[in-house]
Amino acid sequence: MFGSSAIGLFGGVIPVADEESVVSEEAAANVDAAADATVEAATEGAETLTGLDAAAAAAGTDGGIWELIPLVDKGGPIVVILLALSVLSLAIILLKVFQFWRAGLTRRAFIDVAIDKVKSGDTDGAAAVLRKTRSPVARTLLAGVEGAQNGGSAEEEIARVGGNELGGLQSYFRWLEVIGNISPLLGLLGTVIGMINAFQQLQLAGNKVDPAILSGGIWVALLTTAVGLAVAIPAIASLNLLESRVDMARLTLRDASSRLLAALKSA
Repeated sequence: MFGSSAIGLFGGVIPVADEESVVSEEAAANVDAAADATVEAATEGAETLTGLDAAAAAAGTDGGIWELIPLVDKGGPIVVILLALSVLSLAIILLKVFQFWRAGLTRRAFIDVAIDKVKSGDTDGAAAVLRKTRSPVARTLLAGVEGAQNGGSAEEEIARVGGNELGGLQSYFRWLEVIGNISPLLGLLGTVIGMINAFQQLQLAGNKVDPAILSGGIWVALLTTAVGLAVAIPAIASLNLLESRVDMARLTLRDASSRLLAALKSA
């Protein structure tokens, strides 16, 4: 039924009763090589899984935020400064979002109601509508209506109050701009300092140069650049979005003011 020898597990040869068919030495060598390759692949796979398990454990919730402390320590004082700037930037962004939400910049229905009352000669009714509305546009138009009622210049009152309202909406914008501009520069400064330290370590090592010294110094140096960009990108993006909202409010205010002044003149 079978030859005189059969290939056993892992490439061994097991003698069998029939001696007429013999497995060639070349075939046996090929089987041994295949078995060795299989064992090596299995070993590499096990090492890979072990590495993935370690990475998963590192990313787990056991360490949490405390795992960032060594990175902050390696980054030095520049990373601490950048983290402080990120906290300040986040606080300003949340403050402005709350301010814009409370200001009701999207409310526009009251404008038509107030102007219609002015056209009909009911300036008191228009003032009442504007007082009930919490909006920079409403407060600006109210100043114009009250200025006209008091015999003053509605246009001057609108310009004065409107400028103050827009200035309030733009408050702290300069802070976001500064944070967005200097954070990458601080990160770059930290990278340059880190590279200098890494090469100093190489010089001190002399002939016993260890590549790990250079690679370790490089990644620590690049850490500050990454943190700087991570702080700057949200600050700049938020600043652009907030400025676009202010621009929309400025256009709305300009249009509503022109319509109100025209209505006051025709009333």
